Amino acid sequence: MLSSLKSGVTNRLQNYSVLLVLVVLCIYLSFATDTFATFSNVQNVLQQVAVIGIIAMGMTMLLISGSFDLSVGGQVALLGVVIAKVGNSSGLASGIVCALVLSVLLGLINGLIVTRLGVNSLVATLGSGLAFGGAAFLLSGSAPIVLTSEGLQNAMTTTIAGFPLPVYMFLAVVAISAWFLHTTVGGRRLFAIGANEDAARYAGVPVARVRVIPFMVTGLWCGFAAIILTGLLASAQPDVGATYPLQVIAASVVGGVSISGGRGTVAMAVVGVLLIGVVSNGFNLLGLDSNYQNVFTGVIVIVAVAVDTALRKHSERAAVARQRIRRGLDAPSSPAAHTAGGTEMVTR
Repeated sequence: MLSSLKSGVTNRLQNYSVLLVLVVLCIYLSFATDTFATFSNVQNVLQQVAVIGIIAMGMTMLLISGSFDLSVGGQVALLGVVIAKVGNSSGLASGIVCALVLSVLLGLINGLIVTRLGVNSLVATLGSGLAFGGAAFLLSGSAPIVLTSEGLQNAMTTTIAGFPLPVYMFLAVVAISAWFLHTTVGGRRLFAIGANEDAARYAGVPVARVRVIPFMVTGLWCGFAAIILTGLLASAQPDVGATYPLQVIAASVVGGVSISGGRGTVAMAVVGVLLIGVVSNGFNLLGLDSNYQNVFTGVIVIVAVAVDTALRKHSERAAVARQRIRRGLDAPSSPAAHTAGGTEMVTR
């Protein structure tokens, strides 16, 4: 009973602590500044986190399955260049379609390198990210490509019920990711693989095929992020996205998605994205040096990973203890025990 209570408290602490931090931070900034709690600032924060948030949905799936993708920055840069080059020459719609098709192919390439060649996802995507980023510089001639059409820029600045289109794109990606991860067989398989890949394989899960899926999804979400970013900047920047991998992983991990795999939710990742966005916005509103923001974010990531590791070890110890107790209760009593028990009763 006590063990179950402690386990429940631990799970609630893990699930809601970051949300509590976000709420406390929002309350503090509401009193510390005159502009944080305004509608225009809320619009600004949501639009700022849209790009990182969209990519973080794919990274969440990858982390849950026990993988990483450090190529997301290179993917966004390359896809943006494709949108601009094809869009300027053959029309904006053609550029967007080409970028989305390419985004899935880039994710597939990452997935095949990891599953077929057996390369560690951290190393594989570090190399592919450098390749994708280099291709972006080659295609763009190492210079920004300005969009000749204002259609994409106008679309990204269009507001619906007071919020710009990127916010709705972010919400749509969140909904789709939550549906896949938490309601489909494929999503449950990702959790199983991240928790114990060998056990999942023995249970009949096609591990190699399933592990490719989150890479392809992440690539597709990078395509949508590139569309938003290219529209907001009205150009494709080949050097954009250099810090995206760490920002996206930080947002997911800070939200409570386990870096060891097998545990996490889309809601956790969204809270982490919002926390990173609010911290950035708060630093700007308070006029603090942006370099401190990087220090603060880094500390948050380290603390989040440390807490995740400690809670995982605690859960493992609790599980072992419960198994020992269960085995002790289920073990048949020996004749000697019966004799001792009878003797004790006679004595009494």
